[in-house]
Amino acid sequence: MRTPRKLAAHYRAIVSSIGFYPAIIITLLLCLAMLLASIEYHELVMALKSQWPMLFVADLDTAKTVLNILAGGLISLTVFSFSMVMVVLNNASSTLSPRVLPGLITMKSHQYVLGVYLGSIVFTLVTLMNIHAENGDTQPPSLGTFIALMLGLYALALFVFFIHSISRSIQVDNVLNTLFSQTQQQLQAIAQAQQPDIAKKRPDYTQWYHIKSPQAGYFKGVHTQQLSKILAQHDLELVVEIEPGFFCVEGFPYLAVNKDISDDSELCEQICKCSVFYIEEYIGDHYSYGIRQIAEIAIKALSPGINDPGTAVKAVDMLSILIITRLRIADHNYTLLHSEEEAAPRLWFYEPSVATLLEDNFDPIRHYGREDTTILVNLLEALKNILFVCDGNKAYVDALYRYVQATVFDAEHNITNPYERKRINEMLERVNEVAQRRGDDVHLALSPQQQN
Repeated sequence: MRTPRKLAAHYRAIVSSIGFYPAIIITLLLCLAMLLASIEYHELVMALKSQWPMLFVADLDTAKTVLNILAGGLISLTVFSFSMVMVVLNNASSTLSPRVLPGLITMKSHQYVLGVYLGSIVFTLVTLMNIHAENGDTQPPSLGTFIALMLGLYALALFVFFIHSISRSIQVDNVLNTLFSQTQQQLQAIAQAQQPDIAKKRPDYTQWYHIKSPQAGYFKGVHTQQLSKILAQHDLELVVEIEPGFFCVEGFPYLAVNKDISDDSELCEQICKCSVFYIEEYIGDHYSYGIRQIAEIAIKALSPGINDPGTAVKAVDMLSILIITRLRIADHNYTLLHSEEEAAPRLWFYEPSVATLLEDNFDPIRHYGREDTTILVNLLEALKNILFVCDGNKAYVDALYRYVQATVFDAEHNITNPYERKRINEMLERVNEVAQRRGDDVHLALSPQQQN
């Protein structure tokens, strides 16, 4: 019997496959072709054909010709469309980021178009085989031919849509806007669901018992409702000690539970089965994956082969907005059972801290853009904006100032042009103004000795 974790992994692999929707559409059109084949020469269908003769092919050779042309044309259309998909995926991987590929592959519109193409081919071939003698005369499958012709025309219309959609999907602005929108929705959903009073009640789990990872892999999260039900049944509290995206080795202590359940191997196995491990990064799993994909697009844009600082600037601006939204979320998140009203949650897990998000996403941008004044000024402006809205959390403020100082250090040692250093100092003056409004004793500036 398959475990829930294996079933969940197979479900994820099937749903994320480019052939998921095409397989469904092919099956439906195959069933339709078989249904029409069974009623093609029924009395009611023959009466319908006699009433509307202009819609149905009466000549056998004409029907064969139409069906052969449709089958060949649809096959050529499908091959061309699949080739375009491969080109788009290769281009996205080389110019944007390999991590955006799962999102492009699972675009429902492209899967639907390819499914209609393949399903129309199957329908046409099955209809072509449905030619047999009836009362001594060979009659064409005119009803099936008419439906096949309609599917062919519909496929041509979808081809025009497909060309438009596939050309837009590779444009970096559209990719960034999609990633930003989906990530922002994830952050806002968490912020709206959290209750600050409950988030502050996180238990002290330093002396709790640990559950070890059952396998090696990238930890993506837990099935929260399923795990909460198990915890409620056994009166347990649990803290997930690692963040999404953390690479676990087998046997790594990643869960903390308030009771010693090491003797109950079945219960430990049930809890571990609620954990999710896989490689792909889907924004729907956690907002940090969307933030990372935006950052990697910015890093790729700064590479010498692409050299697109405008894209990097836009990505940094988007990252600053996402981190500002992240400030509204408590570092320790929780889950309550939907079916029960509990005074306190039983399941707790970490959210990536602001310092972690800055280090994982801003650090590579700062490293590859440290000789570009535009990028450094943009980073300082983004940090200034985050500082402006950051209030009440000293750890966040300290992390932001540390990152500002790291950016100043890079500018100090890599920017020698007096004009460019003046631009950076002007932005640092704005940062200092925000610090003064906050009451922070901070004064940042490039050393004047190197400006002459």
